[in-house]
Amino acid sequence: MEKKSKVVDMNNAKEDEKLSYEQLEQVAGNLNRQCQQLHAQLRSAQNVIAEFNELNMLLEILGKGEHFTEQFVTRCASKIENMVTRALDASEKQEEGNSEEQ
Repeated sequence: MEKKSKVVDMNNAKEDEKLSYEQLEQVAGNLNRQCQQLHAQLRSAQNVIAEFNELNMLLEILGKGEHFTEQFVTRCASKIENMVTRALDASEKQEEGNSEEQ
């Protein structure tokens, strides 16, 4: 007995048309993959937000450096420098990758 896989387009399905078990499995699988992709995007966005919050806090410390030890302010400045350098390096790599594709 041969099983045929059929792509189900829920936008074109008639309301009164019932889906087979295989079609429901396919829809569930597609939804699961989409959900995993959205979770990955959400984690990525949360990481970016956390990094911006950290950068903001470090900049606040530099702006009020007179309230902290010189050593601590220097560490914060170094941390900012590392964060910006990583971002610039990643941006350059992405630009290199884009220019190689063209």
